[in-house]
Amino acid sequence: MTEEAIIASLVGPVGPGTPVGPGHDAAVLPGGVAWTVDTLVEGVHFAAPLTPEDVGWKSLMVSVSDLGAIGARPAWALLSLSLPRGDGAWVAGFANGFHEACRWSGVALVGGDTTRSPSGRFVSVSLGGPLVGPARTRGGARPGDELWVSGPLGAAGLGWRTPNPPPEAVRALARPEPPLAFALALAASNLASAAMDLSDGLSTDLPRLCAASGVGARVVSGDVPLHDVLIGRPDAWAHAVDGGDDYALLFTAPPTHHDRVLAAGARTMTHPRVIGSVTADPGVEVIGARWPGSAFRHFTGAPRA
Repeated sequence: MTEEAIIASLVGPVGPGTPVGPGHDAAVLPGGVAWTVDTLVEGVHFAAPLTPEDVGWKSLMVSVSDLGAIGARPAWALLSLSLPRGDGAWVAGFANGFHEACRWSGVALVGGDTTRSPSGRFVSVSLGGPLVGPARTRGGARPGDELWVSGPLGAAGLGWRTPNPPPEAVRALARPEPPLAFALALAASNLASAAMDLSDGLSTDLPRLCAASGVGARVVSGDVPLHDVLIGRPDAWAHAVDGGDDYALLFTAPPTHHDRVLAAGARTMTHPRVIGSVTADPGVEVIGARWPGSAFRHFTGAPRA
């Protein structure tokens, strides 16, 4: 069963007072406050070489990425930990990384829960914050829109998919920095027609955006920006499009907004790149390369640990 099918089997009707419900990067509640939740499981989402400090940082950043994608400024976090007995040293390191991430993103930890786990560590973060503009979902892309990513892809995929990865790849995997300032700049100016964060890889997440919008896409492989650590590697394309864990922003925008998108990138020291276009025909066409399947699936694929 896919992740989408599991969610569909659990979710009931969403009331008319909920502006954005399931199927997007965050829910939007009345009053313009967005909330998201993410869970990291030891042995699936983290293990060596990630340190406890890295896990603390990453556990917040994956949710920061979601709120930025929908156009909300992260503000309040709830943290739930399930831990083995006698785990004080790990918790101290985790706390250092988590609070460092809070300072980076302007988030206040306002509550949570702790329980004992008989097997491994489990971290769950709920993150909320106010919208800075109209909610930006996965469902607004239109044929003719340009297809963008906020920056280079693939380093984190290299970090978890290869033995003895280079330090740059480990850093990208352990310490993601979502393009929050850029995402909020796009949202405040209402420049993007649709958006989502790139967490499971372009080859998995782009079809999700297309399905939500009822459109297709054409991707030019040579225009997909590769992280410097991938340059010259024969497996660079695979890591860039199906490795996941990039936490970049995937978005669409009308061509008339092209220069304003680039200006928002310049203001926030981000380097967005057009990688293709939105089409009326369903499906994703790739020019110049094979479109691989995702290397990570929560219930059927290899773990990221």
